[in-house]
Amino acid sequence: MDSRTEPASSRIVRGEWTADRFRHEALVYGDQNEFLAAAHPFIADALAAAEPVLVALAIERARSLKGSLGGGFGEAHFADMEALGRNPARLIPAWRRFLSDHAPDGRSVRILSEAAWPGRSPAELSECGRYESLLNLAFGEGQAWRLLCCYDVRATPERVIETVRLTHRFVRDGADSTLNDALLDDRAPRPFDGLLPEPARAPEELRFTRESLHELREFVARSASAARMEAERRENLQLAVNELASNSVTHGGGEGRLRVWTEPGALVCEVSDRGHIQEPLVGRVHPATDQTSGRGLWLVNHLCDLVQIRSSPRGSVVRVHMLAAG
Repeated sequence: MDSRTEPASSRIVRGEWTADRFRHEALVYGDQNEFLAAAHPFIADALAAAEPVLVALAIERARSLKGSLGGGFGEAHFADMEALGRNPARLIPAWRRFLSDHAPDGRSVRILSEAAWPGRSPAELSECGRYESLLNLAFGEGQAWRLLCCYDVRATPERVIETVRLTHRFVRDGADSTLNDALLDDRAPRPFDGLLPEPARAPEELRFTRESLHELREFVARSASAARMEAERRENLQLAVNELASNSVTHGGGEGRLRVWTEPGALVCEVSDRGHIQEPLVGRVHPATDQTSGRGLWLVNHLCDLVQIRSSPRGSVVRVHMLAAG
């Protein structure tokens, strides 16, 4: 397809959709033409209807879409997904902010997103799947808006595509959108289920209690300095791990364990304790001003490049990744 060809207006070809529901769509595309054939009408229709639009893509992908739209992207807002969604746990708050800022009257909004852009690590892709599984919970009872989630099948593992099929109510093909017969919410990844893989190299370890949090902070600072982490990122990681450890001594049995190791270009810190995290959207909903709990994981999600949480009645593990350079 020529990048400036006008595709047909998008339409729903099967099934019903009530306008007062969040519409969660998937686009699994095989090449650039397939991407543009679906993304172009999705955005163009919204602009024609004066709906607020956010396009959150990696820079190169956004450039190709702008070329397809020519000068017609008008009032669409563009965000660099590699910055906005480095930690996928930040995306639900980002969508909430866009709705609040641009549609406080409840009118319809469209967001085009590619959270699992080509080049994501296995750990990041795992968290993208958990983010997808939470979207219907986060937005299913709110205002009407549409989110189109894009996946490049050439660069995405089949296990990730399978999760896409399990978590989206609609599937898009060009200008058409159809109900997803494969939707099985009970088989989608739950936010805290499963185990994290063991580190490739032996980690350093520190047991801590409330009385040894100062020692924990110094331990993290030394590890970050040894990993040649930039000063601001070192301070952010130290603050994040301190928040996690403080949660452990308050809610996780009074003590915990910190493990630290390096991965290529990054430092990883893991805090485990005997607590059980049960609120699926914890850390993804902005705490109310009078809220006395739940602030720690919100802060951690916004300080670190990736946050992974696994929890059961046997205990909880929170693993944070911080790149050495921003």
